[in-house]
Amino acid sequence: MKLTKKKLIYIAIAIVAVAAITFGTVFVINLIKTNQQNSVVTTETAGTKKDQAIEALKNDDNTAAKTLFEEAKSQYEELGDTNNVVDTDAQLFLLEHANDAK
Repeated sequence: MKLTKKKLIYIAIAIVAVAAITFGTVFVINLIKTNQQNSVVTTETAGTKKDQAIEALKNDDNTAAKTLFEEAKSQYEELGDTNNVVDTDAQLFLLEHANDAK
């Protein structure tokens, strides 16, 4: 069987394409794994957000407190922690309606 120059070029292109697809697939899988590991939510991380929000309230930084309470609520929802979801909802309600009471 005689390999012509044209056939060799096609074989080389095919090998490069397979290598590129393999490299790309491995890269994407590793990227997805890294993102999943970085976004691990635990009761401690949610509690930390909630504690930071309470500190922000003490320092009269309502904007930061609201953001932190919302992040904590989202994490508690992800964890299925209904009690803390209700608690952060209450904190957000009080924060949003603080001016109404005055």
